[in-house]
Amino acid sequence: MIVLSSYFRWEGYDLSDGYLTIEEQLSLPVVNSPVISADGKKVAYTVRRTDWNDNKYLRTVVVYDAESGTALHVSNDEFDSSLPDWAPDSRRLAFLQKTGGENKNDVMIFDFEEKRTFKLLTFENDISQIKWSRKNDGLYLVAVSPESEELKKRKENYGEFDYIDEEPKNSSLFFVHLSRAMKKYSSRFELPKDMRSEETLFDKLTDGKEFHVSSIALSPDGNHVALLAPPTSDVNDFDKAKVFLINADKKLKELPLTHPRGFAFSPDSKKLAVVAPEEEDPWMDNGAVEIVDLSDLSKKRVAVKHDLNIELVSWTEKGFFVSWIEDSTISLGLLGEKGTIARLTNEDQLVMASSTTPNGEHLAMAMATDDEPVEIYLDGKKITDIASLQPKRERVRKERLSWKSNDGTEIHGVLNLPADFDSMKKHPLVVLVHGGPTWTALAARVTSSYYPVEQLVSKGVLVLEPNYRGSEGYGRDFRKLNYRNLGIGDYQDVISGVDHLIEKGFVDEDRIGVMGWSQGGYISAFCATYGKRFKAASVGAGISNWMTYHVNTDIHEFCHRYLGNNPWEDPQIYEQTSPMTYIRNASTPTLIQHGGSDTRVPPPNAFELYQGLREMNVPVRLVIYKGMGHGADKPGLHRAIMTQNLVWFSHYLLGEPLEESFKLKRVDREKTEKS
Repeated sequence: MIVLSSYFRWEGYDLSDGYLTIEEQLSLPVVNSPVISADGKKVAYTVRRTDWNDNKYLRTVVVYDAESGTALHVSNDEFDSSLPDWAPDSRRLAFLQKTGGENKNDVMIFDFEEKRTFKLLTFENDISQIKWSRKNDGLYLVAVSPESEELKKRKENYGEFDYIDEEPKNSSLFFVHLSRAMKKYSSRFELPKDMRSEETLFDKLTDGKEFHVSSIALSPDGNHVALLAPPTSDVNDFDKAKVFLINADKKLKELPLTHPRGFAFSPDSKKLAVVAPEEEDPWMDNGAVEIVDLSDLSKKRVAVKHDLNIELVSWTEKGFFVSWIEDSTISLGLLGEKGTIARLTNEDQLVMASSTTPNGEHLAMAMATDDEPVEIYLDGKKITDIASLQPKRERVRKERLSWKSNDGTEIHGVLNLPADFDSMKKHPLVVLVHGGPTWTALAARVTSSYYPVEQLVSKGVLVLEPNYRGSEGYGRDFRKLNYRNLGIGDYQDVISGVDHLIEKGFVDEDRIGVMGWSQGGYISAFCATYGKRFKAASVGAGISNWMTYHVNTDIHEFCHRYLGNNPWEDPQIYEQTSPMTYIRNASTPTLIQHGGSDTRVPPPNAFELYQGLREMNVPVRLVIYKGMGHGADKPGLHRAIMTQNLVWFSHYLLGEPLEESFKLKRVDREKTEKS
């Protein structure tokens, strides 16, 4: 067992004395996923580290003991570990460990009293959730259903192919019998293989054919399991999710709920609370809490008396713990049955994740502030010190601001400034547009893995992060403002923010750039073709043509929800909101970055924009990251993406050389592409 702080040392490295370098930033340890024990005396959480040798991120499970004040690594630091969950007696912890080159799904157990960790079993398929039975007799696992014998034979006889939309890879619910698994584990040390009796270690509680299990919740008395279950694992089916209840006899019952998205049992196990839209729109409406009485299935609604879109954290004896996005942060509070919320955090605190004891007396959080990175807190006390493990560097200042868009709509955002900002000088500006669109620019001290904000600021470039219409955190009506108004409305929100800063006198109107990923990449592409205000643009995994997107994406429902129709019945809305419609107007040098295996925004979007800009004689570079999906999951890829963006904007806004720096050194490229 290793004390956490011994793993991260920066002394002796020749690193910059100014702001964080890209490599330093990507090497920063990140804590998250706190899970508090039922007795409130222990917290398990994960620490993500960067393994530059193998070009991957590794999470380690750490257990903090409040009585001794110590933190111990309980997983093998050579493997990625996650999904910690405590036994109801607070003595043992289960977690998932991806082991070996094949990334085997090992279910591990940490015994707190014996201070030892052992492998309970290896599961065949990927696991997405682990929950310890409230009766302490086993583990519930949500995992991908095993491949059928019929499909195995088909592959053997004909090779691999898919019937699109007909063969979803659904997840099922499994129950691992703890006594049997422990007996098998012990027998390896007691008997030769030929003398052991074999027992079935787990039961498959759902078959994966009738529905896909997305997530589960357990009743405190151990008699019920609630399932959030869309028809299939196809993301387009998620709006059709149902809630099922499995009782102690393993019988399945559907509850009368529409568009559920999160749930929790009451402390007495007699009711189930489910977050559902206030009206009928699961994409745009705020969430309300529906309480179902399990005895007669009668329902009671708790409507939130604030214009907030809540998520349910837990239902305790103190009430509902809920979280929500508001004004560039994520807050936590207690929701009463009359709909009022008592705030537990303020606007300077960003809660990434939280966990409570059943009685609500103890609370663990992963929280960042304006001054500190994400740390783990137990009952208000900081129990990690990630800030002290980071290299001593200058950090950007983040300031909230607001302005009026062209139609009078108030737009909020975050401005990134150097520590020694001089408002009397004119600075270059880059606009960083977040994805979503229902996400938000964050004001707390968190860093990007895609865009070099710290490094641009170190060069004197300001970075504006607008919360354009449709962003989360400003109420239901604001969230609906981009309905059938994508692109043009977004552009006006962005450009009005730019003009607001120009009017203040410290931004150079001739040196403006724009960058973003996913929906932010789409808006960046729109800015690059629709207007002529930007001197450089970077389009990350962005949509260039809504028709191209709609027929290739894995989430066709997005277009229906935001454009209101399909492209054959309403081609005009698809045309007027597509960056490619304005390609003949384009003049902005554009960097396009895209994952070669992106199914959310498939690569044809990138190639279409690239070819259009080429034929309009606009400077353009296209980078395809082989094997990468909609986002990067390797530090080398993040390093490449950030470096290419830094070089691109340094060239077009600051006049620095492009070619030698943009084409990464061979050794760097090899590390980036290593899988």
